[in-house]
Amino acid sequence: MTNKKSGFFAYVLVAILTVVCLCLYVANVNAPYYEDMNINVVYTLVAALVTLVVAIALSGCDKTASKVICDVARVAASALIIYAGVTFIGMRLESFGYIYGSNLEMGNAEAFAAGNQAIWTIIIFVVNWIVSLVAAFLPTGKKA
Repeated sequence: MTNKKSGFFAYVLVAILTVVCLCLYVANVNAPYYEDMNINVVYTLVAALVTLVVAIALSGCDKTASKVICDVARVAASALIIYAGVTFIGMRLESFGYIYGSNLEMGNAEAFAAGNQAIWTIIIFVVNWIVSLVAAFLPTGKKA
């Protein structure tokens, strides 16, 4: 597999991981314990998906303007994914203290299930951050 193809496939993987993050986020914020959707996280992940589609679509173009737009979209997608993940982590930090660090939620199975789901969602977000940052440095199209 050439470097150009590896960059393309890395961005397809980032797009898939972003969809997974979006689905996990929606599932977690609709858990009986939380029910606290921040629509800005959804908008941010959808914007990241749009920029990923632009980056993937323009990756094979030879025009200089297309290459610049592709590079900007690649960086923007990573930044949007990181922002959405950090926002989600900020939404969950306090609840982790209540769920795992105090007696307030002792015996509350819904709280522990929602907390565990949030931890797994954060792990997937972090994996997506790392893959998106690595993919940003892989070539995706023809050299000028």
